[in-house]
Amino acid sequence: MNSKLIASLLSVSLLFSIPLAVGDSSPHSTGSIVDNITEAMLKEYIQTIQDFGPRLTGSVATQETAAYIASQFQDLGLTVQQPSWSYHDQEDINIEGVHQGVNHSSDSIFIVCAHHDSVSGSPGADDNGSGTAAVLAAATVLSRYQFEHTIRFVTFSGEEQGLLGSHIYAQEAEEKDETLTAVLNADMIAYTETSEGKDNVKIYDNAASNWITDRAENVSHTYHSEIGLNIVRPGASSGSDHASFWEYGYDAIFFHEYEFNQPNYHSPSDTIDTLDIDYATRVTRLIVGTLIDLADIVSEDFTDPVLSVIKPREGYLYLGNRELFPVSLIPGRALILGNIDIQTTVFDNQSGVKAVEFYIDGVLKHTDMEPPYTYLYAESGFSRRTLEIKAYDNKGNTAHKDIEFLIFSL
Repeated sequence: MNSKLIASLLSVSLLFSIPLAVGDSSPHSTGSIVDNITEAMLKEYIQTIQDFGPRLTGSVATQETAAYIASQFQDLGLTVQQPSWSYHDQEDINIEGVHQGVNHSSDSIFIVCAHHDSVSGSPGADDNGSGTAAVLAAATVLSRYQFEHTIRFVTFSGEEQGLLGSHIYAQEAEEKDETLTAVLNADMIAYTETSEGKDNVKIYDNAASNWITDRAENVSHTYHSEIGLNIVRPGASSGSDHASFWEYGYDAIFFHEYEFNQPNYHSPSDTIDTLDIDYATRVTRLIVGTLIDLADIVSEDFTDPVLSVIKPREGYLYLGNRELFPVSLIPGRALILGNIDIQTTVFDNQSGVKAVEFYIDGVLKHTDMEPPYTYLYAESGFSRRTLEIKAYDNKGNTAHKDIEFLIFSL
């Protein structure tokens, strides 16, 4: 590109405060979002889950783990469900946090899931504290954003007894005719032995589900600096909860560490000190990036409008709707004699301004949908008033300003 043209574009961008689309630099781009998945986050979640001790389905430890997961989802503002299940002489609960999509015409549901139970005698840091931590991290980061389609963050119990909790969950989804468009299952994603293991991750799929893996590969290539993983596709595997969804006709894939954790699998030594937290973080970033790609993040306008009050200004005297001069008698307030035409400017360079509201002492007096945004205050009397102006853009972001004034008007 011509250097003079670049300079001109930069000047225009600065003048109008419109960010140029250079690479993936937006703070709300997929690359920037997955950067919020950190080693500290994954370590804290895995350690907390491990500390509940062996989490045999139906045990107190599993109940405490489920309560912890539910509380995390609730703190994030998700809609939390704790559906109970009974199957093959076992019973327990699953935990579900729902992040509702904003597109009300869409019935598509995307799931990221893991099992939170472990075998007897194993603290289950890798199997499957690591996958559960990925679900919690995904919920923590993605709950801050809006998506076109609904995302469910789900953890199952009963996996170690034969995919029991996920079997009932998938069965009930099929009975309800729910549109589970894609299921991303994480199970054992934190162990490496070699540099080759650090650089690769396995994704298991079946013929119907390989389109999801295709999307994950695209995310891995596009955001390689943030993720740093190559995807290996071994084919199908029935060894985790994704298989329950295959049974009922749903598309699902299974993220799994490249080098199987044979030294610690289903043993007391499955502890966090044996894990590669950097690797777990990067696998989680891949899962989250894939989920962003699938669920369609809403247009990246999360910036509030820019609102400025032109008239009245604090500390100024107004007479007959004209600004005269500053007055020291009323610091922090405007002094108005007669009626006044309240004026404001509002800018939103992304989705555009939807409306500007004018409130006096908390009561809505006027709504203006088109610039210039004004309101004629023509109430008689002598009083102290509070003016509040609220501006809204077309994506629900808001801005507001408060001005106090003394007014005398006949």
